[in-house]
Amino acid sequence: MEFDKYKKRGAYHWKEHKKQTIYGKHADKVKGWVRKGKTLDVGAGDGLITYLIGAEGVDDNELAVRLARERNVDVKIDSAYDLKYLDSMFDNVLMADVIEHLEFPEKALQQVRRVLKENGYLYIVTPPAKKKGKGLHDKYHYREYTPDELTLLMEKNGFELVDDIEIITSYVRMYGVFRKV
Repeated sequence: MEFDKYKKRGAYHWKEHKKQTIYGKHADKVKGWVRKGKTLDVGAGDGLITYLIGAEGVDDNELAVRLARERNVDVKIDSAYDLKYLDSMFDNVLMADVIEHLEFPEKALQQVRRVLKENGYLYIVTPPAKKKGKGLHDKYHYREYTPDELTLLMEKNGFELVDDIEIITSYVRMYGVFRKV
């Protein structure tokens, strides 16, 4: 499924941050949430959060990467399924609004484990699943998770939950920190 939001809306995350929409407030939360250290933003899009947290970013959307680079943000073309263009290990990996877009999240999590240092942290932001039978939040999502389902997915892929998953209903997002084990 083609993710065409950048074609339709340009570098919309930057615009929303400037206006302090719900997304802008979410971006500021992430900025204060991710621990210090070398961080990789997987699914960096137009680079706003990558910029805010001083990270390196990867995204498989060429237009999004071009929009990030136009703002001098370090985002490379790469796939969450490969992460082949990285030449170092990371203390932290952020996947903000990404895992729900992945048809094969386990494959991406294997790559994250590969580039994450021992005892490194994986930050996941994703919309919480709607109540049974209510559908998905977005047509671009393959799957949405409950906190328990997300925790189970992470545990099956070599991560342990560090703190309780936080749900901010006004942001339509949940935030989980996991450590590589």
